[in-house]
Amino acid sequence: MTATVADSATRPVSAAPSTPRRRLLGYLCLAALAYIPPLFASPGKVSVDSKNYLYLDPGRLMSRAASLWDPNIGLGTVSHQNIGFLFPMGPYYWVFDRLGVPDWVAQRLWLGSLFFFAAAGMLYLYRTLGQHGPGMVVGAVAYMLTPYALEFTSKFSDLILPWVALPWMIAIVARALRKGGWGYPAAFAIVIQIVGGINLTALLLAGLAPALWIPYAVWIAREVDWRRAVGTTLRIGLLTLLASLWWIAGIVMQGRYGMDILRYTETVKAVSSTSTATETLRGLGYWYFYGGDRLGVWTQASTSFTQRIFVLTTSFAVPLLAMVSAAFVRWSHRVYFIGILLVGMVLAVGVYPYDHPSFAGGAFKRFAEGSTAGLALRSSSRATPLVVLALAVLLGVGVNAAIARLSRPQRSAFAWGVSGVVILVIVVNFAPIWNGQYYTSSLLRGDVPDYWTQAIAALDSEPHDTRILEIPGIDFTNYVWGGTVEPITPGLTDRPYVARELVPWGSPASADLLNAFDNQLQERVLAPESVPSVARLLAAGDILVRDDLQVDRYDIVRPAEISTLLTPTPDGLGAPTSYGPTTPRPHQDHVDERQLGLPADATDGAPVKVYSVNSPDTIVRADAATGQLVVAGSGEGLVDAGARGLLDGNGAVVYSGSYAKDQANLRKLVDADADATLVVTDSNRR
Repeated sequence: MTATVADSATRPVSAAPSTPRRRLLGYLCLAALAYIPPLFASPGKVSVDSKNYLYLDPGRLMSRAASLWDPNIGLGTVSHQNIGFLFPMGPYYWVFDRLGVPDWVAQRLWLGSLFFFAAAGMLYLYRTLGQHGPGMVVGAVAYMLTPYALEFTSKFSDLILPWVALPWMIAIVARALRKGGWGYPAAFAIVIQIVGGINLTALLLAGLAPALWIPYAVWIAREVDWRRAVGTTLRIGLLTLLASLWWIAGIVMQGRYGMDILRYTETVKAVSSTSTATETLRGLGYWYFYGGDRLGVWTQASTSFTQRIFVLTTSFAVPLLAMVSAAFVRWSHRVYFIGILLVGMVLAVGVYPYDHPSFAGGAFKRFAEGSTAGLALRSSSRATPLVVLALAVLLGVGVNAAIARLSRPQRSAFAWGVSGVVILVIVVNFAPIWNGQYYTSSLLRGDVPDYWTQAIAALDSEPHDTRILEIPGIDFTNYVWGGTVEPITPGLTDRPYVARELVPWGSPASADLLNAFDNQLQERVLAPESVPSVARLLAAGDILVRDDLQVDRYDIVRPAEISTLLTPTPDGLGAPTSYGPTTPRPHQDHVDERQLGLPADATDGAPVKVYSVNSPDTIVRADAATGQLVVAGSGEGLVDAGARGLLDGNGAVVYSGSYAKDQANLRKLVDADADATLVVTDSNRR
């Protein structure tokens, strides 16, 4: 026997059902709060959000995302997460691009839509639970304007897709259990395949809430029996798997054949350094939100929540009101939301404090640091949406309960008053609406300068059987004209491209060589003769010198130093073609030994210069099995070998490290080639 939703336990906290007119007014208010603030935030500027190439050429991004092998990045690599941009972000930005809508407007409408659909999901969840009245709007606003979303809006809006979907997922599972059939399981599968392609960790942690509704509905609420629950679970699982196979396949293939990306990203210790219980209650705790460098904080909104007493106070007022509601309001579904609040808190806090975690935190710490699967789940703060949702639902129920206690003549005016005050506190807590910190200024840019589009167009017109080698390397690409995090060149050309970035792409051997080459350039010990030799080995037909980077942010090699290295032009390279004005760029001149060691006439030169490589090797080629160069050491020695002309032969280059577990074949390889050259390197660069 199945009980109805609006049973006697829910009536005391549910106000009268709203009229269609009031419901429309509520949606319009939510839309205004969702769309207007982003549109007025940094107008005309594009943030680096999610994937820079979505704003440069979304059609090109989607055409590549369909293939898991990406020959355009690194020296060829198995792409990481690109397939997830096939839907919904790729088509969304492609449509707006085809319509001629400015990128910054499309981006603001995207963010506004995320907020609006999160709020609409809350209203759908409330109706599923039998709730009506002003408390629904209050809870929807509390969920939509949570500080949790601010941790990701400037750079990672794709990571909050599971947060957007969370209330929808719970409501759909509840309705699927009550109604049976295939309709609601199909709806759940559609929601998952829309939001699940980018980050599996965020999806799995958010997915705990709808999963927990099933045992709750069977054994606590007693809405359905276990047979209905099993059948519904199987339908949801089957349809969700089938609908999501396209992005699941990408994750599996990348994990099997791609670079071990987890080794080069944040550690468990770094992630857990800020995930305190108090920060989690405020909807915060994500480590990146609190970070900064020599030029400022990474997320400007963090200053309001860590340095302004007024905002600090309001950020605790919202969860406090919700917990008061949980303590005093009688409601049949209260136990479920208190339950996911506790589960979310335990998971989001994770291993904090790292050196002395709780029993549960210690178990998770061992799991996270002892296995690949555990390390993939290290960002436990992505369980915070469970906390945010539980508090928002309880807050709305509390508002309805307060209104329901009044007599009918007093109820209308009091409803508007209470709801208005609580919503005002929520809006004030969402500080970027009124203090201009919606987007982080260092992550914004205007239009790409003409000299860049001209240079890339010229390079794109050259044969695509060789690569573009871009120097110098940088951890995150920030230009003097704006931040992009990713280099813009691969997003504007289909010609293969390689540059040293923070995360290595391709194979360990190729990443080692690229890092060694850039390391010598950064330390100003690179021999000019090495440049064309290494470029040929990398199958680079052109070298693009990007001299308009924010050199101060990461203290990278300065434009004048690169100009000095390549003047006169080394043999093997053509004369440079310059793009852009030669006026000095806005970077700080450090008065140090590097600056003092430059020639008196050294200048920055043009912001972009292109050197063609004479007689370049093509990407697909055959090297001789005789006259091989066997390198016992690292890429540092290989770069030095280029300065001595050892890379200019026709023999293959072999790392002895590739035969670490097969030394017999290495000896056989060398013994069979009488003309082989053995290069031994060590840390002293001899």
